[in-house]
Amino acid sequence: MFMINEYLTEIWLIIGVICIIAEFFAIPNIGFLFFGFGALSNALIIYHYPLINLTNQITLFGLLSLIWFCILYYPLKKYVYSKTTSNENYSDMIGKEAEVYSELISEENLGQVKWSGVIMNAYLVPNEKAKSGDKVFITKVKGNILICSKHRPKN
Repeated sequence: MFMINEYLTEIWLIIGVICIIAEFFAIPNIGFLFFGFGALSNALIIYHYPLINLTNQITLFGLLSLIWFCILYYPLKKYVYSKTTSNENYSDMIGKEAEVYSELISEENLGQVKWSGVIMNAYLVPNEKAKSGDKVFITKVKGNILICSKHRPKN
C-alpha cells in the first residue's frame, strides 16, 4: 500500500489527462472533461496534503468533479449551442419540393406536406392556397412547421 500512496499524485494526474483527452478526441459530450478537471484538482490537493487516504481521495475526486460541473456547465452549454442557428440546421430543406398531403393548406389552415417521404405540418405563405397533390416549395422552417410557397424561392 505504501507504493501506491507514494505515486497517487501521478496516478491522479494521469487519470485527469486521460479523461480530458477522451472528452476532446474520443467520446465528446459525456462529461469526461469534468472528471478530468476533478482528477487534476485532486492531484493538486494530494500533492500539498499527502496524508489523505484513498477513500477520502475518491470522495474528494467526486466532489471536485461536481464542483467543476456546476462551474462550467452553463458556460459550456452556451458555447456548444451557440455555434448554429435554427436556420442553419434546416438549410438543406429550403427550396426543396414537397407534395401537399392534406386536403387544404393555406396561411390560416395548418396542413400537411410530404417531403422526402416524411409527412410534416406546414403553412403556406400569405395569399396562397393549395389542395392535396399540389407541388409546393419549402421557403422557411419555424420549429417543426414548414412554411411553403407555390413558387420556388429565389436564392
